[in-house]
Amino acid sequence: MSELFEKIKAEYGVEIKDERDMTNAWRLVEALKDKGWVVYIITAKGREQVDAWHPNYGSLYAQFGEIPHFKNVVEGICVTALHIRELEKNGTL
Repeated sequence: MSELFEKIKAEYGVEIKDERDMTNAWRLVEALKDKGWVVYIITAKGREQVDAWHPNYGSLYAQFGEIPHFKNVVEGICVTALHIRELEKNGTL
């Protein structure tokens, strides 16, 4: 996970301490919201799911038939934020 958190720090300037650091992970959710994304977080026993939707793109995962499952919500937020950054870098958004 430390590699994932390093990428988040490099791309977003947000330092996440560990997989329980929801305070800083939520800063990513707010940053995505400011860019027009809706972030969906679903938690249940044995299920940690994060997805995002944008009016100019649609669903980040679901449109491709993926059901994203993560070890925890913080990981899901980070992975989703990095996918969105890639879309921005390659000019998709």
